[in-house]
Amino acid sequence: MLLRFSQLTTHKGAELSAIEHAVPMIVFSPDGTVLRANDLFLSTLGFQRDDVIGRHHRIFCDPNYVASPLYRKHWETLNKGQPITDTIKRIAKNGEAVWLQGTYAPVLNKQGKVVEIVKIASEVTERVTQAQEHRSLLAALNRSMAMIAFTPQGTIVSANDNMLALMGYRLEEACGQSHAVLCPPEFAASDDYRRHWQRLARGEFITGRFERLNRRGERVWLEASYNPILDNEGQVVKVVKIAQDITRLMQQQQHEEEMVRNAHHLSLDTDRQAAQGAIIVQQAVKGMQQVEAAARETSDVVTELGKCSQQIGTIVEAIRKIASQTNLLAINASIEAAHAGEHGRGFAVVANEVRTLAEQSRKAATEIERMTKSIQQGVAAAIAGMATCVEQAGSGVALTHDAGEVINQVNIGMHDVVKLMQAFTSVKQGDALH
Repeated sequence: MLLRFSQLTTHKGAELSAIEHAVPMIVFSPDGTVLRANDLFLSTLGFQRDDVIGRHHRIFCDPNYVASPLYRKHWETLNKGQPITDTIKRIAKNGEAVWLQGTYAPVLNKQGKVVEIVKIASEVTERVTQAQEHRSLLAALNRSMAMIAFTPQGTIVSANDNMLALMGYRLEEACGQSHAVLCPPEFAASDDYRRHWQRLARGEFITGRFERLNRRGERVWLEASYNPILDNEGQVVKVVKIAQDITRLMQQQQHEEEMVRNAHHLSLDTDRQAAQGAIIVQQAVKGMQQVEAAARETSDVVTELGKCSQQIGTIVEAIRKIASQTNLLAINASIEAAHAGEHGRGFAVVANEVRTLAEQSRKAATEIERMTKSIQQGVAAAIAGMATCVEQAGSGVALTHDAGEVINQVNIGMHDVVKLMQAFTSVKQGDALH
C-alpha cells in the first residue's frame, strides 16, 4: 500500500514537472500573493523571480481592471473553489500589454478549503491582436459600407443597416429571400446569373460593378465584392457581399456616354455635310471655270464684232465717196445733156436717175454710218464690260478654288474628329461594366 502511494506520488510529481517545463505557470495564495512562478511565465511577462515572489497578482493587471468589481469577483470566484478559464490581458514589466489564454485552478485541501491557486497559461497576444484588428476592420466596414450575407445557394441570412437602407428593406423582410429579388429579372433568369453563384460556391471571389433593384423597383448600381467564407475543411459556408453605392456615378457616366454618342453622331453628320460641301464646291469651281471660258469666248466675239463695225465704217466712207463722185458725174452729165438739146434728152433722164440714186446712196451711207457709230459705242462698252466680267469670273474661280481648299481642310479635320470620337466612344464603352 505504501509502495502504491509512493508510486502515485512519484507519478503525479512527474506530471506536474512536465507541465511546469512545458507551459507558463504561476501559483498564488488564496489572497492573490505570488508563491512561485516558472521560468516560462516569468519570461513571457519579462519579470525576474525576485520581482514577483511575495507580490500581489495585481502587479500583472491594468490598474483600471484592479479597481473594478470584476477583479474582486474574479478572486471571490476562485476562493469558492471554482476554476476560471479565459483570455485575459496582463501587463508585462515594460508596461506593454500581453494577452494570455489561461486557466486558474484552485487547489483544495482535505477539508475542501482553497490553499493555492495554480494558473496555467499560453501567450496569445498575436492572435488576439489580429482578432481585434479584424473586429475593428469589420466594425469600420459595417459603419461605412453596405454589407449582406448569403448562404452558398444565395439565400439572404443577414444585412447591415447600410445595405437595408440602400435597398429599402427591413431585416425581417430581407432574410430568407433569394438574392434574385435584388436583381433585374432578365439577369436573374440568365445563364450568367447561374454561373455567378456556381463560381461563388467554388470559393471564387467576384468583384465588379453590379446593377441591382431596390424594393421600389428602382435601379441601384453597386461597386462590390462577393467574398466566400470557408470552414476548416475548405467548404463555402457563407458568402459576404461588401458594397458601395455608385448609382449617381453610373448615372453621370451614362449621361456622359449619351453625350459622347450624340457628339459622335453629330460629327458623322458634319463629316458627311463637309464631304457634300466639298463636292458642291468642286462642281461650283467647274461651273465658274465654264462661265469664265464662256465670258472669254463672248469677249472675243464682241471684240471681233467691234473690228467688223470698224470695217463697216470704212466701207461706208467709201460708199459716201462713191456716191459723191457719182452725183458729181450725174450733174456733169445733165449739163452735157442740156447742151446737146433734143439729142441729149434721154441721157438727161438717165443722168437724173443716177443723181437720184447717188443721193439715196449718200443718205443710206449716212444712216449706216450713224448706226455703225452707235454699234461701235455699244461694242466698246460691251468690250469694257466683258473685260470686267472676265476679270470677275477669274476672281470668282480663284475664290471658289480657295473655298474648295478650305472645305477640303475642314473635311480632313472632320475625319480626324470622327476618329477621335470613335476612339473616345470605345473607351467609354470599355469603362462600362455589365
